[in-house]
Amino acid sequence: MYHRRLQPKELDELLTKIDKESNLLYFTYLTVRRQQTVHYGQFSSDGRLQGVLAYLYGLPFHAFSYALFSEEVRIRPLLTYLKEDLDLPDGAIGSTFVPEKDAPIFSSQLGSDSPQKVLNLMKHIDLASLAPADHRVVRIEPHHFDLVKSRMKEIDAMAFTEDELNNLPFYGVFDDGELVAVGGFHLFDPVYVELGNIGTTVSRRRQGWGQIITTELTRRVREFSSDVYLYVFDDNAPAIRLYESLGYRLVSKLQRIEFSL
Repeated sequence: MYHRRLQPKELDELLTKIDKESNLLYFTYLTVRRQQTVHYGQFSSDGRLQGVLAYLYGLPFHAFSYALFSEEVRIRPLLTYLKEDLDLPDGAIGSTFVPEKDAPIFSSQLGSDSPQKVLNLMKHIDLASLAPADHRVVRIEPHHFDLVKSRMKEIDAMAFTEDELNNLPFYGVFDDGELVAVGGFHLFDPVYVELGNIGTTVSRRRQGWGQIITTELTRRVREFSSDVYLYVFDDNAPAIRLYESLGYRLVSKLQRIEFSL
């Protein structure tokens, strides 16, 4: 068994082997996130690729994705090779999202046996469920960026990055001069769009603002792509009901796995 960094041509070949919705996270690492990722393969002694582990730069935590091709794959040695090659800090915590069927593999091999949150991957499929356009939703201008960043802290937007605010569309709803709801995208590409950073200021919740911002985000982006997704934690029943009412449907359930590097 040996490990090495994969080359661009090998990633192109991997893309032909990955089912998009069965492994959507790794699909994004091979496509819209490729420039921010590095991929490592584990090979058997006779050169067969047994598994891939990929690292994503630019997030406020150590984010990984993967693809498994053999029951003989050993994740810990592959992770150790990646960590040493990238000089990641000792004792840091990595995380990824895995289908429930893969969770026992990661738990047993990486020692991650603490209870983890379940995440629902949802895709928008029903345009007829969207309400008419609401012109109160406006594109956020740069002079409001600091205000948006304060809202992201308030709603504890775990995966928010300033690059998303600076480089991708971001929208908000103002009421009496107050920014009451915000939303944007983690990824914005015709191949794949992922809504994210959606939230309502605490004092204005349960007043319909989340529905307004999510509806308008979805409407506008569906003009750009038919592949529109979002993630929501499984225990967030009100948000799931909202997304279902807007035409989103469950694709899969994923378990968040955290592990020591």
